[in-house]
Amino acid sequence: MTALAPELAAAGSAIACFAASMARGPGVPRLTARVGVLGALVTLAAALLALTARAEPLAGVYVVDALSQFLKLGIASGVLVAALAATDSTSLRPSARGDLPTLIHLGALGMMLLSSAVELVTLYVALELSAYALYVLAALHRDQRMGSEGGARYLLFGAAASATTVFGITMLMGHTGTTQLTHLGTAPPPAALLGLALFLSGLLFKLAVFPFHAWAPDAYEAAPHPAATLIGTASKVAAIGILVRVLMAVGHSQLLVHLLLLASVASMTVGNLGALLQRNVKRLLGWSAIAHGGYALIGLVVASERGRAAALFYAVVYVVIGAGPFLVVTALGAGGRNPDRADLQGLARRSPLLAALLLVGMFGLAGIPPTPGFAGKWFLFVAAVERGAFWLVLVAAVNATISLYYYLQLIRDAWTGEVSPDAPPIVLTPSMRLAAVLVLAATALLGAFPGPVWDLAALAAGGSLPQ
Repeated sequence: MTALAPELAAAGSAIACFAASMARGPGVPRLTARVGVLGALVTLAAALLALTARAEPLAGVYVVDALSQFLKLGIASGVLVAALAATDSTSLRPSARGDLPTLIHLGALGMMLLSSAVELVTLYVALELSAYALYVLAALHRDQRMGSEGGARYLLFGAAASATTVFGITMLMGHTGTTQLTHLGTAPPPAALLGLALFLSGLLFKLAVFPFHAWAPDAYEAAPHPAATLIGTASKVAAIGILVRVLMAVGHSQLLVHLLLLASVASMTVGNLGALLQRNVKRLLGWSAIAHGGYALIGLVVASERGRAAALFYAVVYVVIGAGPFLVVTALGAGGRNPDRADLQGLARRSPLLAALLLVGMFGLAGIPPTPGFAGKWFLFVAAVERGAFWLVLVAAVNATISLYYYLQLIRDAWTGEVSPDAPPIVLTPSMRLAAVLVLAATALLGAFPGPVWDLAALAAGGSLPQ
Protein backbone atom coordinates (compact mmCIF):
# COMPACT_ATOMS: atom_id res chain seq x y z
CA MET A 1 0.00 0.00 0.00
CA THR A 2 2.96 2.32 0.51
CA ALA A 3 3.56 2.41 -3.23
CA LEU A 4 0.06 3.80 -3.82
CA ALA A 5 0.04 6.12 -0.80
CA PRO A 6 0.11 9.40 -2.78
CA GLU A 7 -2.86 8.41 -4.97
CA LEU A 8 -4.83 7.14 -1.98
CA ALA A 9 -4.07 10.33 -0.05
CA ALA A 10 -5.20 12.52 -2.95
CA ALA A 11 -8.39 10.50 -3.42
CA GLY A 12 -9.12 10.54 0.31
CA SER A 13 -8.51 14.29 0.46
CA ALA A 14 -10.94 14.90 -2.41
CA ILE A 15 -13.61 12.79 -0.68
CA ALA A 16 -13.00 14.53 2.66
CA CYS A 17 -13.26 17.98 1.07
CA PHE A 18 -16.46 16.98 -0.72
CA ALA A 19 -17.96 15.67 2.52
CA ALA A 20 -17.00 18.87 4.36
CA SER A 21 -18.58 21.01 1.63
CA MET A 22 -21.89 19.17 2.12
CA ALA A 23 -22.25 20.53 5.66
CA ARG A 24 -24.43 23.54 6.37
CA GLY A 25 -23.60 26.82 7.98
CA PRO A 26 -21.61 29.99 7.32
CA GLY A 27 -18.33 28.36 8.36
CA VAL A 28 -18.45 25.58 5.75
CA PRO A 29 -16.15 27.26 3.17
CA ARG A 30 -13.49 27.85 5.80
CA LEU A 31 -13.85 24.29 7.10
CA THR A 32 -13.51 22.85 3.59
CA ALA A 33 -10.43 24.96 2.92
CA ARG A 34 -8.80 23.73 6.13
CA VAL A 35 -9.61 20.13 5.25
CA GLY A 36 -8.03 20.80 1.86
CA VAL A 37 -4.82 22.06 3.47
CA LEU A 38 -4.71 19.05 5.79
CA GLY A 39 -5.26 16.74 2.84
CA ALA A 40 -2.47 18.45 0.89
CA LEU A 41 -0.07 17.98 3.81
CA VAL A 42 -1.01 14.30 4.05
CA THR A 43 -0.55 13.89 0.28
CA LEU A 44 2.89 15.50 0.38
CA ALA A 45 3.89 13.30 3.32
CA ALA A 46 2.64 10.25 1.42
CA ALA A 47 4.65 11.25 -1.65
CA LEU A 48 7.79 11.56 0.47
CA LEU A 49 7.08 8.22 2.16
CA ALA A 50 6.59 6.46 -1.18
CA LEU A 51 9.50 8.15 -2.95
CA THR A 52 11.62 4.99 -3.00
CA ALA A 53 8.72 2.56 -3.55
CA ARG A 54 8.84 0.33 -6.61
CA ALA A 55 5.93 -1.86 -7.68
CA GLU A 56 3.73 -2.88 -10.59
CA PRO A 57 0.18 -3.03 -9.15
CA LEU A 58 -1.34 -3.70 -12.59
CA ALA A 59 1.09 -5.49 -14.88
CA GLY A 60 1.69 -3.55 -18.06
CA VAL A 61 -0.90 -0.93 -17.12
CA TYR A 62 0.16 0.92 -13.99
CA VAL A 63 3.68 1.09 -12.60
CA VAL A 64 5.27 2.67 -9.55
CA ASP A 65 8.85 3.56 -10.45
CA ALA A 66 11.46 6.26 -9.98
CA LEU A 67 9.86 8.51 -12.59
CA SER A 68 6.31 8.28 -11.25
CA GLN A 69 7.35 8.89 -7.64
CA PHE A 70 9.51 11.88 -8.55
CA LEU A 71 6.61 13.40 -10.46
CA LYS A 72 4.16 12.76 -7.62
CA LEU A 73 6.46 14.61 -5.23
CA GLY A 74 6.46 17.65 -7.53
CA ILE A 75 2.68 17.47 -8.01
CA ALA A 76 2.05 17.19 -4.27
CA SER A 77 4.24 20.24 -3.65
CA GLY A 78 2.21 22.31 -6.11
CA VAL A 79 -1.05 21.08 -4.59
CA LEU A 80 0.03 22.18 -1.11
CA VAL A 81 0.69 25.74 -2.32
CA ALA A 82 -2.66 25.82 -4.16
CA ALA A 83 -4.51 24.48 -1.11
CA LEU A 84 -2.94 27.11 1.15
CA ALA A 85 -3.86 29.82 -1.35
CA ALA A 86 -7.43 28.46 -1.46
CA THR A 87 -7.95 29.52 2.16
CA ASP A 88 -7.90 33.12 0.89
CA SER A 89 -10.45 32.68 -1.92
CA THR A 90 -13.01 35.14 -0.55
CA SER A 91 -13.93 36.35 -4.04
CA LEU A 92 -15.83 33.14 -4.82
CA ARG A 93 -19.43 32.59 -3.83
CA PRO A 94 -19.72 30.26 -0.79
CA SER A 95 -20.70 27.16 -2.78
CA ALA A 96 -17.76 27.56 -5.15
CA ARG A 97 -15.40 28.10 -2.22
CA GLY A 98 -16.41 24.66 -1.02
CA ASP A 99 -15.82 23.14 -4.46
CA LEU A 100 -12.36 24.64 -4.87
CA PRO A 101 -10.37 22.31 -2.54
CA THR A 102 -12.27 19.26 -3.81
CA LEU A 103 -11.39 20.04 -7.41
CA ILE A 104 -7.77 20.79 -6.53
CA HIS A 105 -7.37 17.31 -5.05
CA LEU A 106 -9.28 15.64 -7.89
CA GLY A 107 -6.94 17.31 -10.35
CA ALA A 108 -3.98 16.12 -8.30
CA LEU A 109 -5.34 12.56 -8.33
CA GLY A 110 -5.59 12.61 -12.12
CA MET A 111 -2.05 13.95 -12.47
CA MET A 112 -0.68 11.25 -10.16
CA LEU A 113 -2.50 8.49 -12.04
CA LEU A 114 -1.10 9.96 -15.24
CA SER A 115 2.42 9.76 -13.81
CA SER A 116 2.19 5.98 -13.38
CA ALA A 117 0.20 5.05 -16.50
CA VAL A 118 2.11 2.89 -19.00
CA GLU A 119 -0.84 1.91 -21.18
CA LEU A 120 -2.63 4.18 -23.65
CA VAL A 121 -6.22 3.82 -22.42
CA THR A 122 -5.20 4.21 -18.78
CA LEU A 123 -3.10 7.20 -19.72
CA TYR A 124 -6.00 8.83 -21.54
CA VAL A 125 -8.45 8.25 -18.67
CA ALA A 126 -6.00 9.77 -16.18
CA LEU A 127 -5.37 12.67 -18.54
CA GLU A 128 -9.08 13.42 -18.78
CA LEU A 129 -9.65 13.10 -15.03
CA SER A 130 -7.10 15.82 -14.38
CA ALA A 131 -8.37 17.89 -17.32
CA TYR A 132 -12.02 17.87 -16.21
CA ALA A 133 -11.06 19.13 -12.77
CA LEU A 134 -8.96 21.92 -14.29
CA TYR A 135 -11.75 22.92 -16.70
CA VAL A 136 -14.18 23.39 -13.81
CA LEU A 137 -11.56 25.19 -11.72
CA ALA A 138 -10.94 27.66 -14.54
CA ALA A 139 -14.67 28.45 -14.74
CA LEU A 140 -15.49 28.78 -11.03
CA HIS A 141 -15.95 32.54 -11.54
CA ARG A 142 -18.96 31.75 -13.71
CA ASP A 143 -20.90 34.68 -12.26
CA GLN A 144 -18.35 36.93 -13.98
CA ARG A 145 -18.16 37.33 -17.75
CA MET A 146 -14.40 36.87 -17.79
CA GLY A 147 -14.64 33.61 -15.86
CA SER A 148 -17.32 32.19 -18.13
CA GLU A 149 -15.48 33.13 -21.32
CA GLY A 150 -12.07 31.96 -20.14
CA GLY A 151 -13.43 28.69 -18.81
CA ALA A 152 -15.40 28.02 -22.00
CA ARG A 153 -12.36 28.77 -24.15
CA TYR A 154 -10.22 26.41 -22.07
CA LEU A 155 -12.87 23.69 -22.35
CA LEU A 156 -13.23 24.05 -26.12
CA PHE A 157 -9.49 23.95 -26.73
CA GLY A 158 -9.20 21.03 -24.33
CA ALA A 159 -11.99 19.10 -26.05
CA ALA A 160 -10.26 19.53 -29.41
CA ALA A 161 -6.96 18.36 -27.91
CA SER A 162 -8.68 15.33 -26.35
CA ALA A 163 -10.26 14.38 -29.67
CA THR A 164 -6.87 14.64 -31.36
CA THR A 165 -5.33 12.49 -28.63
CA VAL A 166 -7.98 9.79 -29.05
CA PHE A 167 -7.50 9.81 -32.82
CA GLY A 168 -3.76 9.36 -32.33
CA ILE A 169 -4.29 6.51 -29.84
CA THR A 170 -6.63 4.79 -32.31
CA MET A 171 -4.03 4.98 -35.08
CA LEU A 172 -1.31 3.65 -32.78
CA MET A 173 -3.49 0.77 -31.61
CA GLY A 174 -4.37 -0.09 -35.19
CA HIS A 175 -0.73 -0.31 -36.26
CA THR A 176 0.69 -2.07 -33.20
CA GLY A 177 -2.23 -4.23 -32.10
CA THR A 178 -1.61 -3.25 -28.49
CA THR A 179 -2.06 -0.35 -26.10
CA GLN A 180 1.24 -0.91 -24.26
CA LEU A 181 3.66 2.01 -24.37
CA THR A 182 6.61 -0.37 -24.60
CA HIS A 183 5.41 -1.64 -27.99
CA LEU A 184 4.82 1.72 -29.64
CA GLY A 185 8.37 1.86 -30.94
CA THR A 186 7.68 -1.21 -33.10
CA ALA A 187 4.93 0.47 -35.14
CA PRO A 188 5.78 0.87 -38.84
CA PRO A 189 6.15 4.43 -40.16
CA PRO A 190 4.83 6.72 -41.50
CA ALA A 191 1.26 6.14 -40.28
CA ALA A 192 2.51 5.32 -36.79
CA LEU A 193 4.45 8.59 -36.68
CA LEU A 194 1.29 10.46 -37.62
CA GLY A 195 -0.59 8.71 -34.83
CA LEU A 196 2.20 9.48 -32.39
CA ALA A 197 2.26 13.14 -33.46
CA LEU A 198 -1.50 13.42 -32.92
CA PHE A 199 -1.20 11.70 -29.54
CA LEU A 200 1.66 13.95 -28.43
CA SER A 201 -0.25 17.06 -29.52
CA GLY A 202 -2.71 16.41 -26.70
CA LEU A 203 0.16 16.22 -24.22
CA LEU A 204 1.74 19.38 -25.61
CA PHE A 205 -1.61 21.11 -25.09
CA LYS A 206 -1.37 20.34 -21.37
CA LEU A 207 2.08 21.89 -21.36
CA ALA A 208 0.73 24.95 -23.24
CA VAL A 209 3.46 25.08 -25.86
CA PHE A 210 3.21 26.43 -29.40
CA PRO A 211 1.00 25.88 -31.36
CA PHE A 212 -1.27 24.59 -28.57
CA HIS A 213 -0.76 27.58 -26.30
CA ALA A 214 -3.60 30.01 -27.05
CA TRP A 215 -5.73 28.91 -24.10
CA ALA A 216 -3.14 29.61 -21.40
CA PRO A 217 -3.29 33.42 -20.89
CA ASP A 218 -7.10 33.44 -20.96
CA ALA A 219 -7.42 30.47 -18.60
CA TYR A 220 -4.90 31.93 -16.16
CA GLU A 221 -6.74 35.25 -16.14
CA ALA A 222 -10.21 33.70 -15.78
CA ALA A 223 -9.42 31.10 -13.12
CA PRO A 224 -9.59 31.87 -9.40
CA HIS A 225 -6.10 32.65 -8.16
CA PRO A 226 -5.56 29.31 -6.31
CA ALA A 227 -6.79 27.41 -9.38
CA ALA A 228 -4.36 29.33 -11.59
CA THR A 229 -1.62 28.35 -9.14
CA LEU A 230 -2.39 24.66 -9.69
CA ILE A 231 -2.73 25.00 -13.47
CA GLY A 232 0.51 26.96 -13.67
CA THR A 233 2.66 24.65 -11.53
CA ALA A 234 1.62 21.05 -10.83
CA SER A 235 0.05 20.42 -14.23
CA LYS A 236 3.38 21.24 -15.91
CA VAL A 237 5.11 18.52 -13.90
CA ALA A 238 2.59 15.92 -15.05
CA ALA A 239 2.82 17.03 -18.69
CA ILE A 240 6.63 16.93 -18.82
CA GLY A 241 6.68 13.61 -16.98
CA ILE A 242 4.35 11.80 -19.35
CA LEU A 243 6.19 13.23 -22.36
CA VAL A 244 9.40 11.78 -20.95
CA ARG A 245 7.76 8.40 -20.41
CA VAL A 246 6.26 8.24 -23.90
CA LEU A 247 9.47 9.34 -25.63
CA MET A 248 11.49 6.77 -23.68
CA ALA A 249 9.10 4.10 -24.95
CA VAL A 250 8.93 5.08 -28.61
CA GLY A 251 12.44 6.43 -29.13
CA HIS A 252 13.37 9.67 -30.84
CA SER A 253 12.84 9.60 -34.59
CA GLN A 254 14.24 12.48 -36.62
CA LEU A 255 10.76 13.70 -37.51
CA LEU A 256 9.69 13.68 -33.88
CA VAL A 257 12.82 15.52 -32.78
CA HIS A 258 12.27 18.17 -35.46
CA LEU A 259 8.65 18.67 -34.37
CA LEU A 260 9.69 19.08 -30.72
CA LEU A 261 12.49 21.42 -31.80
CA LEU A 262 10.06 23.68 -33.65
CA ALA A 263 7.68 23.64 -30.68
CA SER A 264 10.51 24.52 -28.29
CA VAL A 265 11.91 27.45 -30.29
CA ALA A 266 8.48 28.84 -31.18
CA SER A 267 7.23 28.55 -27.59
CA MET A 268 10.23 30.35 -26.13
CA THR A 269 9.94 33.15 -28.67
CA VAL A 270 6.15 33.56 -28.77
CA GLY A 271 5.84 33.27 -24.99
CA ASN A 272 8.42 35.91 -24.20
CA LEU A 273 7.26 38.33 -26.90
CA GLY A 274 3.67 37.92 -25.74
CA ALA A 275 4.65 38.60 -22.13
CA LEU A 276 6.33 41.86 -23.13
CA LEU A 277 2.94 43.32 -24.07
CA GLN A 278 1.10 42.46 -20.85
CA ARG A 279 0.18 44.66 -17.91
CA ASN A 280 -2.15 42.14 -16.27
CA VAL A 281 0.10 40.04 -14.02
CA LYS A 282 -1.76 36.75 -14.50
CA ARG A 283 -1.75 37.09 -18.28
CA LEU A 284 1.96 37.87 -18.12
CA LEU A 285 2.49 34.68 -16.10
CA GLY A 286 0.44 32.78 -18.68
CA TRP A 287 2.64 33.93 -21.55
CA SER A 288 5.72 33.33 -19.44
CA ALA A 289 4.57 29.74 -18.80
CA ILE A 290 4.46 29.16 -22.57
CA ALA A 291 8.10 30.22 -22.79
CA HIS A 292 9.10 27.98 -19.89
CA GLY A 293 7.40 25.05 -21.59
CA GLY A 294 9.69 25.74 -24.52
CA TYR A 295 12.75 25.73 -22.26
CA ALA A 296 11.73 22.37 -20.76
CA LEU A 297 11.35 20.86 -24.24
CA ILE A 298 15.07 21.45 -24.84
CA GLY A 299 15.75 18.45 -22.62
CA LEU A 300 13.51 16.27 -24.79
CA VAL A 301 14.84 17.61 -28.08
CA VAL A 302 18.42 16.56 -27.31
CA ALA A 303 17.23 12.94 -26.83
CA SER A 304 19.66 11.95 -24.09
CA GLU A 305 19.38 10.70 -20.53
CA ARG A 306 20.90 13.93 -19.24
CA GLY A 307 18.40 15.91 -21.30
CA ARG A 308 15.45 13.98 -19.86
CA ALA A 309 16.81 14.47 -16.35
CA ALA A 310 17.23 18.20 -17.00
CA ALA A 311 13.64 18.47 -18.24
CA LEU A 312 12.33 16.67 -15.14
CA PHE A 313 14.48 18.79 -12.84
CA TYR A 314 13.26 21.97 -14.53
CA ALA A 315 9.62 20.90 -14.21
CA VAL A 316 9.89 20.36 -10.45
CA VAL A 317 11.93 23.54 -9.96
CA TYR A 318 9.27 25.47 -11.88
CA VAL A 319 6.71 24.46 -9.24
CA VAL A 320 8.77 26.27 -6.60
CA ILE A 321 9.81 29.38 -8.53
CA GLY A 322 6.43 29.72 -10.24
CA ALA A 323 4.37 29.43 -7.07
CA GLY A 324 5.64 32.67 -5.51
CA PRO A 325 4.24 35.09 -8.12
CA PHE A 326 0.87 33.33 -7.99
CA LEU A 327 0.76 33.77 -4.21
CA VAL A 328 1.46 37.47 -4.69
CA VAL A 329 -1.41 37.65 -7.19
CA THR A 330 -3.69 35.86 -4.70
CA ALA A 331 -2.84 38.32 -1.94
CA LEU A 332 -3.27 41.40 -4.14
CA GLY A 333 -6.36 40.13 -5.94
CA ALA A 334 -8.81 40.44 -3.08
CA GLY A 335 -12.42 40.45 -4.21
CA GLY A 336 -11.61 38.56 -7.39
CA ARG A 337 -9.63 41.37 -9.02
CA ASN A 338 -6.86 40.49 -11.43
CA PRO A 339 -3.97 42.72 -10.35
CA ASP A 340 -1.92 44.57 -12.92
CA ARG A 341 1.43 46.28 -12.67
CA ALA A 342 -0.10 49.35 -11.01
CA ASP A 343 -1.11 47.16 -8.05
CA LEU A 344 2.53 46.22 -7.52
CA GLN A 345 3.63 49.83 -6.99
CA GLY A 346 5.32 50.22 -3.61
CA LEU A 347 4.71 46.60 -2.62
CA ALA A 348 7.94 46.52 -0.61
CA ARG A 349 6.51 49.14 1.77
CA ARG A 350 3.03 47.63 1.89
CA SER A 351 4.13 44.02 2.45
CA PRO A 352 7.86 43.22 2.62
CA LEU A 353 7.11 39.47 2.66
CA LEU A 354 5.20 39.60 -0.62
CA ALA A 355 7.83 41.85 -2.18
CA ALA A 356 10.55 39.37 -1.21
CA LEU A 357 8.44 36.52 -2.60
CA LEU A 358 8.00 38.37 -5.90
CA LEU A 359 11.71 39.22 -6.08
CA VAL A 360 12.80 35.62 -5.53
CA GLY A 361 10.17 34.28 -7.92
CA MET A 362 11.09 36.67 -10.73
CA PHE A 363 14.81 36.01 -10.28
CA GLY A 364 14.08 32.28 -10.41
CA LEU A 365 11.96 32.52 -13.55
CA ALA A 366 14.61 34.68 -15.19
CA GLY A 367 17.29 32.13 -14.29
CA ILE A 368 19.43 34.48 -12.22
CA PRO A 369 21.89 32.76 -9.83
CA PRO A 370 21.78 31.55 -7.12
CA THR A 371 18.11 30.66 -7.60
CA PRO A 372 17.10 27.12 -8.66
CA GLY A 373 15.87 28.57 -11.94
CA PHE A 374 19.51 29.18 -12.85
CA ALA A 375 20.41 25.57 -12.04
CA GLY A 376 17.47 24.35 -14.12
CA LYS A 377 18.50 26.33 -17.20
CA TRP A 378 22.14 25.39 -16.68
CA PHE A 379 21.35 21.67 -16.73
CA LEU A 380 19.24 22.09 -19.87
CA PHE A 381 21.94 24.08 -21.64
CA VAL A 382 24.67 21.59 -20.68
CA ALA A 383 22.58 18.71 -22.04
CA ALA A 384 22.07 20.59 -25.31
CA VAL A 385 25.76 21.50 -25.67
CA GLU A 386 26.78 17.88 -25.09
CA ARG A 387 24.65 16.92 -28.10
CA GLY A 388 26.05 19.72 -30.25
CA ALA A 389 22.90 21.88 -30.19
CA PHE A 390 24.80 25.13 -29.70
CA TRP A 391 22.38 27.21 -31.73
CA LEU A 392 19.45 25.99 -29.61
CA VAL A 393 21.27 27.17 -26.48
CA LEU A 394 21.86 30.52 -28.19
CA VAL A 395 18.15 30.88 -29.00
CA ALA A 396 17.23 30.00 -25.41
CA ALA A 397 19.79 32.45 -24.02
CA VAL A 398 18.44 35.27 -26.20
CA ASN A 399 14.92 34.50 -25.04
CA ALA A 400 16.02 34.40 -21.41
CA THR A 401 17.55 37.85 -21.91
CA ILE A 402 14.26 39.13 -23.35
CA SER A 403 12.41 37.77 -20.33
CA LEU A 404 14.67 39.77 -18.03
CA TYR A 405 13.00 42.94 -19.28
CA TYR A 406 9.50 42.15 -18.08
CA TYR A 407 10.57 40.26 -14.96
CA LEU A 408 12.75 43.16 -13.81
CA GLN A 409 9.94 45.61 -14.58
CA LEU A 410 7.75 43.85 -12.03
CA ILE A 411 10.56 43.93 -9.48
CA ARG A 412 11.15 47.64 -10.13
CA ASP A 413 7.45 48.40 -9.64
CA ALA A 414 7.38 46.49 -6.36
CA TRP A 415 10.59 47.84 -4.87
CA THR A 416 10.94 51.39 -6.20
CA GLY A 417 7.38 52.39 -7.12
CA GLU A 418 5.34 54.89 -5.13
CA VAL A 419 2.41 53.65 -3.08
CA SER A 420 -0.90 54.92 -4.40
CA PRO A 421 -3.03 56.79 -1.82
CA ASP A 422 -5.96 54.62 -2.90
CA ALA A 423 -4.10 51.34 -2.44
CA PRO A 424 -6.01 49.08 -0.02
CA PRO A 425 -4.13 47.56 2.91
CA ILE A 426 -2.74 44.07 2.41
CA VAL A 427 -3.86 41.57 5.03
CA LEU A 428 -2.23 38.16 4.85
CA THR A 429 -3.96 35.19 6.46
CA PRO A 430 -1.82 32.76 8.49
CA SER A 431 -2.13 30.21 5.66
CA MET A 432 -0.86 32.71 3.11
CA ARG A 433 2.06 33.63 5.35
CA LEU A 434 2.88 29.95 5.76
CA ALA A 435 2.72 29.40 2.00
CA ALA A 436 5.01 32.37 1.36
CA VAL A 437 7.56 31.21 3.94
CA LEU A 438 7.51 27.64 2.59
CA VAL A 439 8.09 28.83 -0.98
CA LEU A 440 10.93 31.13 0.08
CA ALA A 441 12.53 28.34 2.12
CA ALA A 442 12.18 25.80 -0.70
CA THR A 443 13.66 28.27 -3.19
CA ALA A 444 16.64 28.94 -0.93
CA LEU A 445 17.26 25.23 -0.32
CA LEU A 446 16.95 24.27 -3.99
CA GLY A 447 19.17 27.14 -5.04
CA ALA A 448 21.87 26.29 -2.51
CA PHE A 449 21.62 22.49 -2.77
CA PRO A 450 20.21 21.39 -6.15
CA GLY A 451 22.18 18.13 -6.02
CA PRO A 452 19.66 15.87 -4.22
CA VAL A 453 16.80 16.86 -6.54
CA TRP A 454 19.05 16.47 -9.57
CA ASP A 455 20.01 12.97 -8.39
CA LEU A 456 16.32 12.05 -8.13
CA ALA A 457 15.67 13.48 -11.60
CA ALA A 458 18.61 11.55 -13.05
CA LEU A 459 17.33 8.34 -11.44
CA ALA A 460 13.86 9.00 -12.84
CA ALA A 461 15.23 9.61 -16.32
CA GLY A 462 17.34 6.46 -16.32
CA GLY A 463 14.60 3.89 -16.69
CA SER A 464 10.89 4.19 -16.20
CA LEU A 465 9.17 1.33 -18.00
CA PRO A 466 8.86 -2.32 -17.02
CA GLN A 467 10.57 -4.69 -19.41
